[in-house]
Amino acid sequence: MAPPAQDAESSTRPTARARSNTTSLFSWRNKARPDAPAPAAPLPSVDELVQALAPPAVPSLHHARQLVHALSASSIPPPGPASFNPILAGLCDPTAPVPLQAVGFDLLASYLASFSAVNGVESAAFTMLLSASPVWNAEVWEPRLRALSALAQVDSDVPGRELAYMGLATSWIESAFEGLLAPEKLGSGEKAERERAIEKVSDFVDAMNDKLKRLFTARENELAGLLGRYADLVERALSSSSRASESTTSPFPDQPGSSNTTTPTKSPPAHRRHPSSTSIPLLSPSSLSSTPPPKLPIDVALLMYLKHLSFQLAVLTPIHLETILPLLFRCLAHYAHPLPRLSLDANHPHPAPPVEKRLRKTLYQLFTGPFASSCTLVLRRHLRPPDSPVPHTQTSLGAFRAARNMLRTALLSRLAKAKFTGSYTPSGAPAHIDAGPDVMKYACLKEDLSAWETARVCRALHAPVKAWIALEADREAKEAVLEEAVGVVKDILQEVDERPEDDEGDVEEAGALGQVLYQLALYADTLRTQDGLPLPLPLKHPTTAATPFTRSLASVLARESDDTPTDPSLPMILLVVADHITDEDTAKLVRSLDHQHELSPISPDWLANWSNILTHAALHAPERPLTRARVLRALENAYATVKDMAPYRKPFSDLILEFWRSRVFDHGEQEEGDIVWHILGEEVVLRTAEAQVDEATNEPALDPADHDAVDAIIDFLATVASGSSGREDDSVYVPSVQTLSPTSQSPVPQGSPVLSRVQSEYAIQSREKESSMPSVISILSSFSAGKSQTHLPESPHESQFDTKIALPSEAQKIINSVGAVMGLISIFTQLAFTPRSLLQHDLALAVRMFHTLVHLLRTASCPRARLTILQFMMRLRADRDHRLFYVEEAYDRHGHIRYLASLIGRAAPNGTKEGERLQSEEPAPEVRELRKPRPSVPQERNGRLPSRGRAVHKSASASSRSRSRANPRVPITITSAKPPRILWVAPEVPTFSVVQVDTPSEGLISYDPNGPGLRIVLPISSYLSALVDIILEERDWEVLSYVLCHLPNQLANKHLFCGPKTRKEIMELLRALCSGISSGNLAHNIESWPPSLKPRDAQGLAYHTLSVLLSYRRYLEPQLHHALVEVFLAGLSGQQSTIKCCLHALTLSAFELQPSMTRYLSKILEKLAQIMSNPVMAVHILNFLSMVAAVPALYANFTESDFKMVFGVALQYLQHHNRPGGAPTMSWALSQHVRIICYYVVYIWFLAVKLPDRPRHVRFITRQLLLANEGRTEVDEPTEVCFDWLARYTYASADPRPASSLLNDLVMNPRLHQPEAAVSEKTWIVGNSVVTIRALARLGWLEVVSRRPSGSTKFLCRTENVPMVGPGDVDPDFVSIPASLMMDRSPRGDASGKSDVPEELQDIFATDRESDTSRPDPITGYVWSGTAPSQRRKDVAVDPSFFALQLSPYPDTHARGRLVTDHSMLPAFFRTLDRMPVIDTHKVGIMYVAPGQTQEEEILRNNHGSPAYTRFLEGIGRLINLRGQVDVYAGGLEPDEDGEYAYAWWDDIGQILYHTATLMPTDPEDKYSTNKKRHIGNDYVRIVWNDSGVPYRFDTLRTEFQFVNIVIEPHSQGTIAAFSDNRHEHEYFKVTVQHAPGMTEFTPIGDFKLISAENLPLLVRQLSLLADWFAAVFQHTQNDTIQVEVTTNWRSRLQAIRRFQASVPAPDTSESPVEGIMAQEIFRDFSSTY
Repeated sequence: MAPPAQDAESSTRPTARARSNTTSLFSWRNKARPDAPAPAAPLPSVDELVQALAPPAVPSLHHARQLVHALSASSIPPPGPASFNPILAGLCDPTAPVPLQAVGFDLLASYLASFSAVNGVESAAFTMLLSASPVWNAEVWEPRLRALSALAQVDSDVPGRELAYMGLATSWIESAFEGLLAPEKLGSGEKAERERAIEKVSDFVDAMNDKLKRLFTARENELAGLLGRYADLVERALSSSSRASESTTSPFPDQPGSSNTTTPTKSPPAHRRHPSSTSIPLLSPSSLSSTPPPKLPIDVALLMYLKHLSFQLAVLTPIHLETILPLLFRCLAHYAHPLPRLSLDANHPHPAPPVEKRLRKTLYQLFTGPFASSCTLVLRRHLRPPDSPVPHTQTSLGAFRAARNMLRTALLSRLAKAKFTGSYTPSGAPAHIDAGPDVMKYACLKEDLSAWETARVCRALHAPVKAWIALEADREAKEAVLEEAVGVVKDILQEVDERPEDDEGDVEEAGALGQVLYQLALYADTLRTQDGLPLPLPLKHPTTAATPFTRSLASVLARESDDTPTDPSLPMILLVVADHITDEDTAKLVRSLDHQHELSPISPDWLANWSNILTHAALHAPERPLTRARVLRALENAYATVKDMAPYRKPFSDLILEFWRSRVFDHGEQEEGDIVWHILGEEVVLRTAEAQVDEATNEPALDPADHDAVDAIIDFLATVASGSSGREDDSVYVPSVQTLSPTSQSPVPQGSPVLSRVQSEYAIQSREKESSMPSVISILSSFSAGKSQTHLPESPHESQFDTKIALPSEAQKIINSVGAVMGLISIFTQLAFTPRSLLQHDLALAVRMFHTLVHLLRTASCPRARLTILQFMMRLRADRDHRLFYVEEAYDRHGHIRYLASLIGRAAPNGTKEGERLQSEEPAPEVRELRKPRPSVPQERNGRLPSRGRAVHKSASASSRSRSRANPRVPITITSAKPPRILWVAPEVPTFSVVQVDTPSEGLISYDPNGPGLRIVLPISSYLSALVDIILEERDWEVLSYVLCHLPNQLANKHLFCGPKTRKEIMELLRALCSGISSGNLAHNIESWPPSLKPRDAQGLAYHTLSVLLSYRRYLEPQLHHALVEVFLAGLSGQQSTIKCCLHALTLSAFELQPSMTRYLSKILEKLAQIMSNPVMAVHILNFLSMVAAVPALYANFTESDFKMVFGVALQYLQHHNRPGGAPTMSWALSQHVRIICYYVVYIWFLAVKLPDRPRHVRFITRQLLLANEGRTEVDEPTEVCFDWLARYTYASADPRPASSLLNDLVMNPRLHQPEAAVSEKTWIVGNSVVTIRALARLGWLEVVSRRPSGSTKFLCRTENVPMVGPGDVDPDFVSIPASLMMDRSPRGDASGKSDVPEELQDIFATDRESDTSRPDPITGYVWSGTAPSQRRKDVAVDPSFFALQLSPYPDTHARGRLVTDHSMLPAFFRTLDRMPVIDTHKVGIMYVAPGQTQEEEILRNNHGSPAYTRFLEGIGRLINLRGQVDVYAGGLEPDEDGEYAYAWWDDIGQILYHTATLMPTDPEDKYSTNKKRHIGNDYVRIVWNDSGVPYRFDTLRTEFQFVNIVIEPHSQGTIAAFSDNRHEHEYFKVTVQHAPGMTEFTPIGDFKLISAENLPLLVRQLSLLADWFAAVFQHTQNDTIQVEVTTNWRSRLQAIRRFQASVPAPDTSESPVEGIMAQEIFRDFSSTY
């Protein structure tokens, strides 16, 4: 079915666009329209429609649409213009409704399209188009454009009409574009419609342009005017974009001095840019979306402008470039997308928009086309700042971007062409190159780009950059331009990176590039944050910079200097912005300058470069420890380079001196200047060394200039060293390194709201880098410098001060006064400890330096400086030739300094690196743990310390600050006294260095034995005098404690302190110490004491110095000897450590000061009786008593009460040890050792009592022994042994074992016919003894042997009741009488075999004489005249019971013993008991270590020692012959294998056999001396005479029994003199005791002792005895790990006797059943007992 007519009509009629903001004027017609469709009417004809629309009819929209359709469908020509013009005029009238206007222009287009030639309607039509409403309408614009297009087709044959049409079309574009400038008022549909309208109209204009291009009939001014209209659109679009961006918050508030007048929250008109125009970040997933970005007005306008411009470039003259290029520059600035890295191989993941590409292409055509020169001139003019208002800053920005684009093209072309350079085969054919399309494109560019060479561009940019920097303009706009300049630099450097390796670069290019970068750095140096601090340039993370400019500049400055060819170099440019970069970065720039040799004479500007570095305050700021260290290291390298080149070195050193003088005097403390101080000292030495020899004096003489320079340096050093390093009193607390990890203040401000995050990261990075540079003294230096630097504790606990010890090697910094002292020390050491000491001129200067140091030791106000001087002075030593040297390796090898330091809390823990240095030569590393920062002391602004007791409180407004701000640093409240600072610990690492250590000086001595005036001598006496002053007057505990702890070690080097002046000072030192201790005034001047320390602690340290002064007794008067002993006696009332020290000193005094000790010994014993209750002191007290007992002269005048005091002191410990439940407070091994020594002291002192007086002491000793066993039912075995021993020695001093004698051999020799010596024998058990009586074969002779725990006693006796000749005996007793007479003679004779028996009696003793055949008559026989009747001849038999019965208490009813009836038990028992020693036996090894020996093989092979060693052996024991030795313990030596002789010592209590390695034979074939080692290696104790010159290692002799070494060595170094026989050199020796790990201290030696050569053997003998006892106990208890009792030889014998007693059947002790007299039968029958 056919559709209705109305639908058909509407389908052919153009459909009007819907309007959202208008209402149809004919809405009433719609209301009248019925709901049902009307039947279709036939279409009217053209004429009918014209008639219906002709005036005065009212125009009908329906008829007009029908007419448009009819004209389009009709093939008949339309009516003429006369009939159509009124209709068109009515419909196209601007006042007509919009739908009518749209239909009218459609009707006009259809009417014009029906004509093929001009018919006069063109003018009317054009008039109607011109008179149309200029306001853009969505329904009208397209019909109107169709009408204009139809008119242009009809009027195409008329030349020149195109400009009119183009002008009309341009006005329509302007109308449509006007709405796009206010997009917020448009709907999305209208915006799109306007853009489509502009696009269509623009296409029409392009078509007209194309016609004009072919005709060339347009006038230039008309084209320029038309182009200007498009330019206006672009300008308006740019302005619109700028206004749209005004709401963006600016990252730059107004800065001081800025000309910007806008509000701080608004940005000036500027383009919106990517954060970095020189780099492209990684694309996010959202950026990869395929949705095209919306078109902006600028995109629409610029595209039209560029298309129009491209048509007119061939027509316009260069003068129009003045307006064209600035607009293009501004557009380019508007887009300015980030540029990718300059590389032929770079991908473009983020391509520029099409409009920008078109713009860049147009500019490229301009700069490479016929107008290239004119364009370049315009460009250069616009690179400079404009004189116009701020918006035109965009022009310069675009100019920079245009120049950059052109430069990039030139650079890429250069790189592309370089790929083909030299790429040819030997035949000349091009070689294969793997080149992409980009390479080919840039390599084949035909345009001339020579104007865009790097050097030219940089020279062209230099002046504009300077102008922009100097311009007082808005900061953001200025930096946008400068950012592009940075981009130019970066592009050039990226091209440099892509160049071939053999490209050497262009010097001119480097210079031009460097100037541009230098200017940019100058501007960056002016940038400040809100708080006025330098704006950071984070080179490590450039993208975190605060502004786009700083990000770009940071990315360039972060390059490696070796890859950045600029002049000035990149490090020198970085020096400009040193305030803005981190400490790590500035350190890197200095390192780069050093590596590039710009700080050495290789560079002609090296001194200027150094001047720039040394005068740049930022590089030396406290917040830059890495940089300061790097500068000083570079300074050290540079100085080392020119050290031997005086012309270079001298001006350099003058520069250093002036720099350092300024730093010290103008800027206060310089904490890390040790290198500079050393350089200054070395310069003095070098200028002194370069002195010319004066012909008159034949001595070096300095040039006047050098002399002045030397004096200037020395005066400077002395002045600084004498000054104070700030307020170092008790009000200043220096946290220890274990509680302080200083944090450098960030150069970023604390309150910037924009940069808070950047600042935080920057500060964190700075802290991370600088936390590894601990600075304790930096807090002190901040006080003196007047800078307040307080820290907020992270928790309340952190505000509490910690008192942990700071390790100097980790925490100390070099303050000025210390550094100056280091310089003076450096001068002295280089002159004294090098071959320069052979020159008198240099030696005199060294002595001058020594005097200066001593003077500073007295007068310097800085305790650290004085401690540094003491650190050096205390390490001075002299060898045996009095040659001076600095000791390092063996400074405290005995640990004495560390021990003394531990007494006052100054010893470093063993776990620290410092603590382990002595045990293993570090580090750890140890990895150092970072500590949290500790609060510093607050200051006022003028640098003064706040008043005490006043708290500095936090501001009330501080809590209201924004979170974006950094936490404010709050001063710490200090309301109480702080603990004083700790300036030293032990062990320590000195801050200075010495050129030569442990090597004696060739020219400097401490004493001239040949007489005064012959050589220059170091005035040690002045140093000692200064020490005396310190002891008497010192106010600083740090200094006094250092002297008291370190002086004993130095005084032990006696060769250092020789000469009459020194002796005088030694006496003054002794007087000062003794008087100070006696009066209690020592250390009374100390102003501030550390916690828990008092003057008595200082006095306790002083005793150790007095102990060493004992070795100077020959210097001292007798009164001082008495004073010494008296002071030691007073020290027995002190602390435990003091008591121990005094006991050791008194032990030494017993040998060295015998007269004084004799005088005070009784008082000493009284004091010991009072303190013996302390078990810890027991071993030292008993050692003292045992040592004193070895010197009989000391107690020669002892009274009975004196001896009782000794016994009482010794036995007091037994009461403590045996107390029930009283566990030992010391180690178990030591407690066992002390108990043994207690009895030993009793024994040795009891033997010292004269024999007649001994019974008087038995009662007292017995009572004390029983008191020690109180609470027990029976006394213990050691006490029982003691009682037995007393019974032996109370009435006699007989040996504990019978010795063989001539009488014994004669009497015991049986007759020829009777081979057995004894006829019978019986044994009784009597108490703790076993008594055996034997009747011998010799008539009347009896042998009585008493075996007791303490020994055996043997009697040979003859009863006179037996006649000499029995009845009928023809062989009378010719033996008894001569044997009795000869009993004291040896029966064996001497070594030659000659007997002591006289010749006349030889045949009597002959054992092989023939029997006398002429016997006397048995009846008459021999007539004995005068004989008693009892001597008549008769058979006499003597039973052993006869002798026992005669001595028995019979008829006492209590039997005293019991008879052993089972004789079979006796032989085994006797063999066992007789094998047990009756005294203590000891084996001790003796080894000699020759000079230079360190290995056991060479030590054991020594066959002799030095003369001093030989004298020592003579005194330590007696030389015995081992062959045939039966009375002396041989220690396992065999004469045939171990030599015939050995040294031994014995007394009534014990014997010591010394295994002397030099007496044992050395087997040449036995490399390891196995025979010697099997004896010495098994000894628990070894005496080592060490002449090697190096410390003797404990494990030198590798053996399982490594317990104790007693090392004897010279007190002064010098192995060459070891074999000299100069008694002065060997007057004193140092004795040390090395012991196995786990052993406690048990000897009176302490860390070391000095003993005279005459008393050395006696002391060492007693030490070896004590050491062997303790080592045996230690080994028996398995290194003090198990608690078992140690059994002595006497106790073992007691136990054996008791076991035997238990095995013998007990006698019947039952009572008699009979009473009365017959009850005595059991007692009267002695046969049962005897």
